[in-house]
Amino acid sequence: GVARGSSRPRFLSGIKNVTVAQGREATLECLIENLGKNKVAWIKMDTETLLTYHRHIIVGEPRLRVSDNNERQWLLHIRNAQPSDKGFYMCQINTEPMITEVGFLDVLGAFAAPQITPKDLDTPERQATTEQQLSLHVLKKQKPVLSWKITLSIFFRPTTFVQAMTVEGEFLNISQVNREDMGAYLCIAKNGVPPSVSQRILLQVNFRPKIRVSEQLVGAAVGSSVFLECVVEASPRPLTSWIRSDGQILLESRKYRVAEEADSYRIRMRLQITDLNKADYGHYKCHAKNTFGEKEGFIRLHGNS
Repeated sequence: GVARGSSRPRFLSGIKNVTVAQGREATLECLIENLGKNKVAWIKMDTETLLTYHRHIIVGEPRLRVSDNNERQWLLHIRNAQPSDKGFYMCQINTEPMITEVGFLDVLGAFAAPQITPKDLDTPERQATTEQQLSLHVLKKQKPVLSWKITLSIFFRPTTFVQAMTVEGEFLNISQVNREDMGAYLCIAKNGVPPSVSQRILLQVNFRPKIRVSEQLVGAAVGSSVFLECVVEASPRPLTSWIRSDGQILLESRKYRVAEEADSYRIRMRLQITDLNKADYGHYKCHAKNTFGEKEGFIRLHGNS
């Protein structure tokens, strides 16, 4: 290495410009080689204020702190940065003549978390096939970049596929809304300085029930147990029931076991009939009803020959 004092001090690089959000700590860095017995000072240029001299704070500002790493890396720390701190800062070495480097500190006004405009609800609900506009109004001093991160959950048996996409802009327009558009919509506001802020909106699409029956003809032997299954898609969640061909609504009992598995707008209805006898053979109906309509599915249970 070079012996201290054997060559003149020099800056290893310029001072990098720094951008922070209001209220955060700002740190300006000055890199120096061969400082020797010379001293380092930080000066705020617009007011020509001497802030620090070597390791001492000169100006009466409790938010300021100076630190160094083996007299090579000199750091000026400004806690709780304010717009008044914005400007050019000079790192100065008291050689003859003096040498300096200058960097710029930018303090961005903090922006508030996004707020949903009054025309929208915290949980927007729209009937299918209408147009839905999700919009957020952001209170800000520095104009942030607005983007929507859309997470759509599409359900396949037996797994869930989650699709994510991003759209830039203050408004997200969804034309001809359908059930695939249901999910979480996240509006993210950024102005280049962490942290970004966000608002989550759940989009609920309302539609009448639809029923899918995978096995419409089911065979089972006397004395055995059998499962009947219907898959219902509806929103809001429907009232469901199993009904025998004679009109009897089947409730949970030793004979009948009724179960449901719900996932988003999809419900898997299952009916277990135990200890089958010939009187159990015939037609069974799965029924679903919500405020937008009702639907039925039919299954025929027969004996195994």
